[in-house]
Amino acid sequence: MQLIPITAVDEDLSVRMECDAEMMRYIGGPRPEADVRATHKRRLELTEKGLAHMFKMVADDSGEVLGTVGYWKIDWKGPQAYEMGWLVLPEHQGKGTATLGARLILARAGADPDVSAMYAFPAVNNAASNAIARKIGMQLQGEFNNEGFAGVLRCNDWRIDLD
Repeated sequence: MQLIPITAVDEDLSVRMECDAEMMRYIGGPRPEADVRATHKRRLELTEKGLAHMFKMVADDSGEVLGTVGYWKIDWKGPQAYEMGWLVLPEHQGKGTATLGARLILARAGADPDVSAMYAFPAVNNAASNAIARKIGMQLQGEFNNEGFAGVLRCNDWRIDLD
């Protein structure tokens, strides 16, 4: 698998994933298309500023896009904290895609001296994403109420130290 930085041409990929009720079932449900398009542009701006690192996961053999993965700077429990996240297209779920993408992101982030800790905040009822966090070596810190675009979600707080 390759990680290729997202660009403006990947906006429709974001729409496909984030407007899909099944893909977003643990993240507050599908989002309005206009909101997703605006969020995609914000992600690109954060990437330009070095505050986010967003990639599409692409199969080595076919060049097919499998989903997205990335990490971004957050203000959480001290300096140099980053959050990571992943979305895998339905036809590629359950095949280790997100786990491999997450491991590749951790390797990239680990080479960045500005990143000392990585967090992931999957919903407590998202068994697959919680399993991925465990598989990549993150430690469960507990649960918390995570307020976001969809209101308050009960999430797990996973952490791994990278320094």
